Amino acid sequence: MTVENKKNSELEILNFEQVATLCCVSKDRVKKWVEKRCLKSLAKKNEQVRCDDLVDFLVQYNMTIPASILPVEAKKILFVFSSETLGYIYVTFLKHFFEKLREEEKFISDTICYNMKVKYKILTFVPDLIIADTIGAHDKALQLINFAKKTGEFKILAIIEKNLSEKKIGQIRAAKADAVVTRSIKINELVETIHTLFK
Repeated sequence: MTVENKKNSELEILNFEQVATLCCVSKDRVKKWVEKRCLKSLAKKNEQVRCDDLVDFLVQYNMTIPASILPVEAKKILFVFSSETLGYIYVTFLKHFFEKLREEEKFISDTICYNMKVKYKILTFVPDLIIADTIGAHDKALQLINFAKKTGEFKILAIIEKNLSEKKIGQIRAAKADAVVTRSIKINELVETIHTLFK
């Protein structure tokens, strides 16, 4: 049975040939990924890969994730933030929070700082939700929101400072962010907002 003919729930383990077909590469290329320890395999002898490990690999290396290996209800979240805020406790907390969501609620998440690669990341990862942290990067966040809205049907959640001026909040809303929350939002409210955006 080919990968395309299997249901998503049946695709928990793939052989190297199936991985090669999904990624449009040769079986030898898949073997090299495993040999270099970029892609985890169950056993080199059996040449098998767990779908979850393949998804992790594809996310890490900015490769498109084939829909056929995603769980049916999986949602992809991309958290974008300023490199200047990387040391902030709330950014570290949010990164861990998205990892936890990934484990518990079948979300696939990734993070990236505002830089030249963020647009490429959006185009290859194709997130269902982009969470744009505007703190320390208001103009970059606006550019990202505008790019995302022109490029695809992405939902955007903007995180702002509590005392942000009405003018700047208006700019974010005018860029068509789907939701705007303050950095001081409670975690259960954030989860509720995310679930609302996915409805």
